[in-house]
Amino acid sequence: MGNPVNVNGVTLTLKDFRKFDTNISSENVPKGPLVNISGFEGSNETPFTVTVLAYLPDNPLQPIEKTDGLQLQGNEIYLNYYGITPIKILNKDGGHTTVSGRDFRVDFNCKKEASHFDLYYLQFTYQLEAGAELADMIYVRDNNTNPILGDVNDDPVTERGTVTTPAETEPPTEF
Repeated sequence: MGNPVNVNGVTLTLKDFRKFDTNISSENVPKGPLVNISGFEGSNETPFTVTVLAYLPDNPLQPIEKTDGLQLQGNEIYLNYYGITPIKILNKDGGHTTVSGRDFRVDFNCKKEASHFDLYYLQFTYQLEAGAELADMIYVRDNNTNPILGDVNDDPVTERGTVTTPAETEPPTEF
């Protein structure tokens, strides 16, 4: 579907992007993450497929500034890659563990007040260049880049993401 784009040593390829549902009341937007990945980063040799359901406000969108990733809708919605960052996750003892996370964002720009959302289906692959650093997990989130909002990373209405970590054991081979 899309031409590959290389950003910071990661090649992104768009497989599918479409509006799946519209006019969803904010009360019906899930509070948790909606993403999965096929496999975990164990090597640089094969592309990883990521499927995301993104809830974006149905407000009019404005152009965004960061456009070095995958163009999803005109100059209004992009999948951008922000590199690897340290992330704190809960551990089994109730404390926190710091791991490295690969940061993907569905970037858009609109005013903050949204009472209705549109649901988008996004599927992309990413492949690492030879010798690239492996991450412990990936996360994908919706990110409103509107400069009037200040630090949008604290906005629970427009931010969605997930944590995917490598399995400690092999999956079962029989059911």
